[in-house]
Amino acid sequence: MTISAIGREPDADDASSAPSREELEALANFRRALRRFLAFSEAAAADLGLTMQWYQALLVIKTYDGGNHISVGELADQLMIRDHSAAELVSRLVQAKLVRRKTDTLDRRRSLIVMTAAGNRRLDHLAAVHLRKLRENKEAFLKLFEGE
Repeated sequence: MTISAIGREPDADDASSAPSREELEALANFRRALRRFLAFSEAAAADLGLTMQWYQALLVIKTYDGGNHISVGELADQLMIRDHSAAELVSRLVQAKLVRRKTDTLDRRRSLIVMTAAGNRRLDHLAAVHLRKLRENKEAFLKLFEGE
C-alpha cells in the first residue's frame, strides 16, 4: 500500500498485500511504545521548564546542516510549522535565553538562530535522558522490522 492509498478504501491489488496478524501486532506495539516515549519526553522536558516544541526546536537548531546556523524559515520547515509560528517560537526561546538571534553576514535582512550556553546545557541534559530511555526500550522500536 502506498502513502497515496491512505484514507481510501483498499482495492483488489491492496488485498494481496494485507498485513499479517504479526505485522499488525508489531505496529500496535510500536505505536504504544512511541506514545509512551512521547509522554516520557514531554514530562522530561517539562521537568526542565521546556515544552516539547522548545526541545524539538533546540534539537533542530543544534544539529541543522552539520552545525551551521539556521534561519527562522528553515526552522519552520524542519519543524513543519508556519513561518510566523517559528518566529514566535524563536522569540520565546530568546526570551528564555536559550537561543539568540544573529544577523546573517551574507544577507543582512536575514537573522540566524544561535544556541546559548544555557540552551546547550538544557539540550545536552535532555538528549542524554532521551537516549538513555531509547536504549532501555530499543526492542519495542526495533521489533517492527524483524520480519524483513
